[in-house]
Amino acid sequence: MSEDSSARLAGQIKRPARADAIPVLKEFVVAHAREVGYEERKVLEIGAALVETVDNILRFACADDTREISVECTEHEMGMLIIDIRDTGSPFNMLVATSFPSTADFVEPGERLSTVRMKKAFKNIEYRRDGEQGVNILLCVVPK
Repeated sequence: MSEDSSARLAGQIKRPARADAIPVLKEFVVAHAREVGYEERKVLEIGAALVETVDNILRFACADDTREISVECTEHEMGMLIIDIRDTGSPFNMLVATSFPSTADFVEPGERLSTVRMKKAFKNIEYRRDGEQGVNILLCVVPK
């Protein structure tokens, strides 16, 4: 893809960490996935994974309304979509949390933490915490 189209795809959106941000963040990512050229089935999978991811962030890292979530989408030179999700919430690695039975302590009865859609759609996911800035960073690469 040309340098101009790569620049056109770059973009970031920032919203307060509230439930009403989910549809806006989802549409932002879905629009970028379509622009990169993913098949519609994959675009819908990416959208569902983004909703699951942001829902986990809201419930476990950003429980109050004072936090923010930002999403940045870029196209890798190999044609893959890279989604960088950042939040200013409490330290919370949802990738590790789903591996331990003790995560039941984080949720209300009847609720559960899920990363199934996220892991299926994104494949390559990396979490890190920038302690100096107080930011959780989730970097997701979406294969074609």
